[in-house]
Amino acid sequence: MNSNASIAGKDLDLSRFVARFFRENGAVLESGNDAMDVLLPKYLSAALDVEEYISVAEDAEMVKAYGGKICYSIQFQSPLLDRIVSMAGSKPPFLQAALKFHYIKTQGFANLIKKQFEFHRSKVKITGAGETKTKYILLTCRFLAQSDEQKQGLLDFSFNLDTGALSPGMPRLMPNAEKEYQAKNIHGYSKKEIRRIHERVSQYGPDAVEKELLEFVKSMNRRFKRDALSLDEYYNALEKEMKESLSRTGISDRLIQERKAKIAMIPDELAAKKKDLLNKYSIRISFTPVAALTVTTACVKVLVTLLSGHRKKRTSMMYNPVTKQMDPMVCQSCNVSTYDLGLCKNMHLNCTACLNRGCTLC
Repeated sequence: MNSNASIAGKDLDLSRFVARFFRENGAVLESGNDAMDVLLPKYLSAALDVEEYISVAEDAEMVKAYGGKICYSIQFQSPLLDRIVSMAGSKPPFLQAALKFHYIKTQGFANLIKKQFEFHRSKVKITGAGETKTKYILLTCRFLAQSDEQKQGLLDFSFNLDTGALSPGMPRLMPNAEKEYQAKNIHGYSKKEIRRIHERVSQYGPDAVEKELLEFVKSMNRRFKRDALSLDEYYNALEKEMKESLSRTGISDRLIQERKAKIAMIPDELAAKKKDLLNKYSIRISFTPVAALTVTTACVKVLVTLLSGHRKKRTSMMYNPVTKQMDPMVCQSCNVSTYDLGLCKNMHLNCTACLNRGCTLC
């Protein structure tokens, strides 16, 4: 049997996708002129809701007519292809690679730090530097923004698994890096690493997706303002009409009291309607990982001493050979990655926002 078989036909990409899916899930394939015969493992036949031995073809009806055998279509929107696509996309692809560099910067870090960082009420002094190894994760996530309508798209994140620092620009520059993909002995993530990844995506995701949603947010705001104005006009007109009705002759005292009670309820009813309207047009954003690449790379750890008056704090910074920049540092209070930071009175490293509102570690 030919395990590299594909169906002869016009749509070779689709046929090869189906053949590759079957092979990667343990099926045995044999090709013919019009169809491909497939012997499926039991778990796969059950998952796809087909027999263990099947034939698939683009024009299944022609195969049935001339071959007299059961044949499943793999044309677009066919039930079997839909189930295959669903299974193929159920697990995000996960790759690991090692980066190779023929040269890594060994000096000039003081100038880089001066250009990239702003230290408040403190100075930085380099005390040493040395090459080491570190890991980055490049994560592609699908975002879904839901309101009265919805919008979805893809976002790339990259951050250091050792420090937790975001590494801006790394996904864009990764294609230029020499890399060797690891096919065997792929290591998964620990619970601690998974929790850190989840925290970083939750932390950086809303800001990262903001640019993608500018028009979407404007549209929802316009609709909210339009509908809120309509509510104001309706309830103002209703209140005016009910107040005018109180001056009519012949109206009983009981009816007057009832209408006054209803008029008094109008502000609360309007507020409740606006709250419902706000919920309708509020934007809820979710992120789902669709692909991950972990890279192990050489880097340079730069040892620094931060000076604040007569006090000192020793820490380290990371030079990223992919971006050829220093990675940002991580605020000890809120864990945000930043190039704009300083030291609190107890020498904790804080972003400017945490310096202003107060260090959470003090």
